[in-house]
Amino acid sequence: MYKKTAFQKSLVALSIAMASSFAVAAPMSNEASPSNATDTKAAEQVIVFHNVNIFNGIENKLHNDFSVVVTGNKISTIQQGKIKAPENAKVIDGEGRTLMPALVESHMHLALPKGLLGTDDMRWNEIAIHAQSFAEMYLDLGFGTIRDVGGADGSWTDMERDGRLTEVPRIYASGAPIAPIGSHADVGLQSRRLSDSPQNLEILNIMSNSNGAEDIKMQARYNYRQGAQFTKVFQSGGVSSKFDPWQYTSFTDDELKAAVDIATSYGSYVATHAYSDKAIKSALNNGVKTIEHGFTFNEEQHKLYKEQGAFLVTNLTAFSPDLANVPVVQDPMIQAKLESAQAAFEEYVENVQKLDPDYRAFNTDCVGTADICAKQIAHEIYLNAKFFGNFNALRAMTSTGGRIPAELMEDWINPYSDAKIGVIEEGAYADLLLIDGNPLEDISLIGGREQWFENDAMPDGSHLTEMDLIMKDGKIFKNTL
Repeated sequence: MYKKTAFQKSLVALSIAMASSFAVAAPMSNEASPSNATDTKAAEQVIVFHNVNIFNGIENKLHNDFSVVVTGNKISTIQQGKIKAPENAKVIDGEGRTLMPALVESHMHLALPKGLLGTDDMRWNEIAIHAQSFAEMYLDLGFGTIRDVGGADGSWTDMERDGRLTEVPRIYASGAPIAPIGSHADVGLQSRRLSDSPQNLEILNIMSNSNGAEDIKMQARYNYRQGAQFTKVFQSGGVSSKFDPWQYTSFTDDELKAAVDIATSYGSYVATHAYSDKAIKSALNNGVKTIEHGFTFNEEQHKLYKEQGAFLVTNLTAFSPDLANVPVVQDPMIQAKLESAQAAFEEYVENVQKLDPDYRAFNTDCVGTADICAKQIAHEIYLNAKFFGNFNALRAMTSTGGRIPAELMEDWINPYSDAKIGVIEEGAYADLLLIDGNPLEDISLIGGREQWFENDAMPDGSHLTEMDLIMKDGKIFKNTL
């Protein structure tokens, strides 16, 4: 994998600161384009995978002995057996390996290297350099798409799409989360008065404090103005924050509806951080479409999710005793909140096992440096398989993550609307992994690790050696074959 120098990465960061159907596809046409246009078809690179077994992201099975053709940035042909490769195509013999969709991270934070409280003392240049390395780490781990649910704005998406950022996944971004004074988004000192100047994270539009429906509408509109593609709110308190009990409910029905109204007008949706049963039900009943964390999941909520076409996005490392060792939760008050929260969420795993929601997506929610978070991601993958089985974990990390933008966003607000994400189908984005083995039987093939902090397999957070090939948008970023 080609790696940019620190200087090259700094230039990019500083510029930021300153600103499942299988069919044979029709053969490619050889007709010439008009004289005043570029013949893009002729220029598109063709890559052919032979002798691969396919996990398509949807079915609990492998499709054996297939050939897959990638034309440009999309999958153009899927056919059983060996096919004749087009002239000038790059041919890759999979030798019986598994071809599967690149992974989808549905809840992460590019711009919070030191958590909510520590990051407030950082300058934007420092945050930007961290964010770029963090995104590159995700591609190294096999993620083709990441969804930033608090902090990053649409400039990251723009730079991924126009090529200024070349070694990162696709990026969905919400902009600053919206919540009132005293909430999970409030990073101010307790001595701060309401009339005082905003905190650094508010100035940088990484966090926001909005009180009342009109403030919420204004902040939501501002986020979309800055390129956000969906709205994030905090409907309950959290653990890794100073003022807010995790049990409390942040917004009234009218305030929630204000956020939903603005998101709907932009052809998008609202995601909310929510822990308690009351907060989750109020969000679902008021039109919120993704519940982030959702640790009190139960049968009554399950019915609401199905009725509303909503998604559950839970970070399972929240149930690990190792969570208490994460740097951003070392404050004694936060440790106490964490202990009470984990005790209250003990029925989550059993309820998910019983109800098997097919709308559950993957969530790591790591804030910190890339080397620390790579280990947490690996452990999160492991826990998904341990609690719910390999197929459920793989589905959450591929097709379900791809369904969120496809089902909840209009094409004109969705920056990646011209193809499916998280599946192997003709016409889908060519975001692919090639691995030596069956991930439905061995989750370690895509990085799952039982150990978290003591993970010797990736001591420096480097990418996982098991993945023989990583492709995003039709481009190969790693190939050990």
